[in-house]
Amino acid sequence: MKERRLFLLVLVFLVLLGGAARAAEVEEPRVNLFLFETGIKDALNEITLQTGINIIPDSTVSGVVTADLVDVPLEEALRLILIGGGFTFRKIDDFYLVGLPDPRSSTFAELADTELVFLKHVTADRVMSMLPSFLLSYVKGDRSSSVLTITAPPRELEKILKFIEELDQPQKQVEIQVIITEVSTKALKELGTNLFQLATTGQNGKAETWAGGLNLRDNLHFLETNALGNLLLNLKALEETNEAKVHADPRVLVSDGQAAHLFVGDRQILLLADSGDKATRVERVEVGMSLKVTPQVFGEQIILTIAPGMSHLVSESRSNLVVKQSSVSTTVQLQNGQTAVLAGMTLEEAGEQSRKVPVLGSIPIIRWLFRSDTTLAAEKELLIFVTPVLK
Repeated sequence: MKERRLFLLVLVFLVLLGGAARAAEVEEPRVNLFLFETGIKDALNEITLQTGINIIPDSTVSGVVTADLVDVPLEEALRLILIGGGFTFRKIDDFYLVGLPDPRSSTFAELADTELVFLKHVTADRVMSMLPSFLLSYVKGDRSSSVLTITAPPRELEKILKFIEELDQPQKQVEIQVIITEVSTKALKELGTNLFQLATTGQNGKAETWAGGLNLRDNLHFLETNALGNLLLNLKALEETNEAKVHADPRVLVSDGQAAHLFVGDRQILLLADSGDKATRVERVEVGMSLKVTPQVFGEQIILTIAPGMSHLVSESRSNLVVKQSSVSTTVQLQNGQTAVLAGMTLEEAGEQSRKVPVLGSIPIIRWLFRSDTTLAAEKELLIFVTPVLK
């Protein structure tokens, strides 16, 4: 019986406590006030007289306000009156302090809270460079570090913390798939766009021919497609007949906005002597194909800046070493997994072929009657496939 009475007493106490808490939540004083070009300090005094709650403005508070407040909660009334002058308020014990949220103000320490933020994925420099200027004065920190100190009024502090939370996210990773191949110009002309044509199945079940969007930008041909595998099958077929050669098939993982570099060719270190001087210098010579790819991610869209470059030796003599270079840079927009194919860069190859009748073709003077020398010249088209894939 005693236990039952004790249980009932506890239950009644909890009910009363909950009712008191709810009453405290809804007991915020209401303000009914009409203001016409009234000084802000005078308006605060009127609210103090009406609600019985002390509101203390500091020396920075000035200006006039016009407002019609009808049954407005106290804190909402303060916000409406103060927002036009850039002032803020904070409840301290049983009164409100009103002032300018400026770190140079004498009451700023009372109006502000301080919080230490440890960044996970970005530096303090990035946060401070992206933060709106009206919030920047509240944030301090070494720009090369990952720690920030924020001292701001509660409303501004909440805005800054929300901004940092949205900004401090892991950078998106992009896998750059690059295939560099040489295709005979003759074969490329014979095939035309057939090299890029793909067989698909339409809605009616019949086979349809489809080719990616082929266009010209900055003297480079582009094919935007998401069927890289079918294209590679055609290239492999050409490679078997010596009409094509795949030089590289790398995959590089880079962060959003960072550059991926690729070089296919020869690197040589040469010791060159200066004319009229016994001193020598070291020169590094690169001959081949270089590629720089920089992705920028916008949702499912990827903006690729592609900068290919080619170089080859014009003169191989050590005393007159000449390297010819050509480069171009362009930008293309792709969906995740689509492929850009760059073409339009031609490689020239030359060689000699001799045919002769055995024995007779080697006899001096008359050998020219029994042999033929042919100079062969061939052109190859350099194709670069670049595919960005979000990770």
